Amino acid sequence: MRTVLLILCLLILRLPLDAQVAYPPMHRLTWEEYVGTLTHWRQKFAGRMTLESRGMSGQNMPVYLLKITDAKVPSADKQVCLVTTLHSGPERTGTTGALAFAEWCLSDDPLAVETRRKQIILVMPCVNPLAMFYTDRFRNEHGVDPYTGGGRLGKIWDVKTLTLTKPEDAPELTAVLSVIDEHRPEVHADLHGTGLQEYAAAQLGARRMYHGQIMTEVTGGAYSNYALRPWDWRVTEAMIEAGRAAGFPSDRFEADAQRTFWGPELAPLGRKLWHGMPLFYSAHYGYAKYHSMILTQEVAWEQSLVARMQGLMRIGNGVWLDERTPGYPVNRMRHFVGHYVTAYGKTAAERRASRVELWNQQSDFAAGFLYPQTVGRESFVVATTAEAKQAIGRNDFRAVLGDAAAEVERFIKAGPEIKVAMEQTTEQLLAAKTDAEFTHGIGFRLRLPYRAPKQMEIRLNGAVLKEDAADGYESWYADGFTQVQVNVPPQKLSKKGLYFVTCAYTPDVERPTGWMPPAEVQKKCATEKLDATPATFTDVPYGDHFRQTMDVWLASQGKSSPVVFYIHGGGWAAQDKTDIHQHLDVRAFLDAGISVTSINYRFLMDANAAGIKPPLQWPLQDAARALQYVRSKAEEWHLDKQRIAASGVSAGGCSSLWLGMHDDLADPKSTDAIARESTRLLFTVTKAPQASFDPQQLVEWIPNSEYGGHAFGQPMSKSRKETFPLFFAEREKLLPEIRRWSPLAHASAGDPPAYIIYTKEDKPPVKGEVQTDPSHSVLHALMLQEALRPFGVSCEVHYPNDGKPATTMQELLMQHLKSDQP
Repeated sequence: MRTVLLILCLLILRLPLDAQVAYPPMHRLTWEEYVGTLTHWRQKFAGRMTLESRGMSGQNMPVYLLKITDAKVPSADKQVCLVTTLHSGPERTGTTGALAFAEWCLSDDPLAVETRRKQIILVMPCVNPLAMFYTDRFRNEHGVDPYTGGGRLGKIWDVKTLTLTKPEDAPELTAVLSVIDEHRPEVHADLHGTGLQEYAAAQLGARRMYHGQIMTEVTGGAYSNYALRPWDWRVTEAMIEAGRAAGFPSDRFEADAQRTFWGPELAPLGRKLWHGMPLFYSAHYGYAKYHSMILTQEVAWEQSLVARMQGLMRIGNGVWLDERTPGYPVNRMRHFVGHYVTAYGKTAAERRASRVELWNQQSDFAAGFLYPQTVGRESFVVATTAEAKQAIGRNDFRAVLGDAAAEVERFIKAGPEIKVAMEQTTEQLLAAKTDAEFTHGIGFRLRLPYRAPKQMEIRLNGAVLKEDAADGYESWYADGFTQVQVNVPPQKLSKKGLYFVTCAYTPDVERPTGWMPPAEVQKKCATEKLDATPATFTDVPYGDHFRQTMDVWLASQGKSSPVVFYIHGGGWAAQDKTDIHQHLDVRAFLDAGISVTSINYRFLMDANAAGIKPPLQWPLQDAARALQYVRSKAEEWHLDKQRIAASGVSAGGCSSLWLGMHDDLADPKSTDAIARESTRLLFTVTKAPQASFDPQQLVEWIPNSEYGGHAFGQPMSKSRKETFPLFFAEREKLLPEIRRWSPLAHASAGDPPAYIIYTKEDKPPVKGEVQTDPSHSVLHALMLQEALRPFGVSCEVHYPNDGKPATTMQELLMQHLKSDQP
């Protein structure tokens, strides 16, 4: 707040004299008045307050502690809230705000009465009295700032050991730490404010603030340090709302500034980030040691501070949003993705003892759950010893649970989850050497995302738990979840250090999971058929590139089955292996005893990026490699190597024909067993394939041809019509490659039969006539038929109005794979 206050003060000093008269000087609290007030309260409210000195500040000035509570009510079930003023002195409204709050706590206000019955309020109104009443500077006589722990030569904090390197130089801070150590509070609220901290020595004058001197109030945190705030923003919002109801608004830090937090990798963004940083300040001591919830507040008006603290007191008096016992939300000691280790205890004092003990041991815990999480099943596993961690690492629960592991194993096997997902790696678990030691019991919190789940069965290490707040489980609906709290009393702590909680339940409502494309898209993509026919193996890799995968459907494992080898279309630049369901009925093949594979392959764009010329060679080479891979798995998958038919549409059909026409690509001398496999086919069944890439030949048959340029390196960003003339112009240079990769160029005796279907011909096919769809014209097939005729190779072509019975790829594949002759 120093920068803000400095600007404010400079503006004030520049105002005309008559403008300053409207803001008369404020009374300056004296040491005698301060001590007199505390002494007066102690005498007047003997049953509500005690007063003690916790140390001596400079000039032998005591650092006082007020303990406010109803002495008639036992303390065992009371929350503890500590209020300090680590920047008291120059930030005077922090101290006066603390006094105003203490005064309210001692009053007969119904909320104050309830608070005294349910809480112990510890107030240290003036941590640095020398600064407050004499110097108006942050540091004490030894140059130490109690708030930050900064000294003349840097921080006096050893954060690793949570000790002061020179405690004798920080008696005020030592006094605060002694209170934290004794009471281990649930909450520590540190108050700040406005005062004379930015006034130069020459400006201090009578050391009096003026009426109307304020600041922007903030609740819950500090501008300089965003680690000084409650971990639950709802606590802060409850306090802000209480202040707002009393007429006092609060700034919300980075939210109001619309900035994101700073971090090491974000540092280059500099002034675009929220300027506060996560730093260790003295208030973190209680969090680090006792899991106390910390918060800071800036005070302009004492009444505002009282209102906001009333909001905090209501939280401590009541039951938090997702809890069942009254108190502040401070009892979760370890977390792993919505699963929590919690403190144990029937009273606040018992939970405090458990909280402190577990908090300082939880770093030696290993936590996990069955993954993925599944409707109707929840779990939480926590290992607190090296032996238990190692057992989890070996997946050997019997080593620590004995026969009780059988029920845990049954639960695991009954579900679809794939593993026990732990926050540590298997290597870390197996190398574990440390044990956590605790004696005050332990709790575990699971949350079910349903309001009223039925038939809940909660087990711990295989044993069924009964509903019992002290020894068993509790469940209740809160904050959108059914909360399941498992409580393990001290006498039932696991000797081996393994806690495996399982929860089986039936949801009270059915909720669909998964999103589906629009009906029109589903129809086009044959989504229903895809879902109804899951592959035996999905995404089986046949190469290193991510596209080099296939899906495999295996027929019943009797005798070796024939195979449909499907290659999808898309101009070698689009679509994927699921395209098979748009053209073939996989289930019908399986029912007929025919296995099916559908491959993905590297696209032209992948080849272009790798500098491969022509790019077409990659998808065609992949088709060959995938076919060889399928043959290499024939024994394992019970496939008939001799009865494999390739099939595809458009570019996939072209690839199929290229495999069918090409000589065997097997390399019998290769050290790679897959490469030694044959690429010969029993026959091919294709739809609308391209048979040749020779632009001269294409134009002779189809004058308006436009296909092929992109397959031989022409820019894919341009249209086929734009690239075909460029392709034609390079024909002579590219002719060896064109012949190498064109199916028709490999036509020869001994090639397998080709069955080709066209379904969109709108006129009789005539060589040399313009075609409606030149890239998918039946003239491609007739061109191939003419080339194969001299070799006596069958090339059966089907198209509309050809005078032959209509047929489909499905029928042709089924007919010739099931018969003795292709």
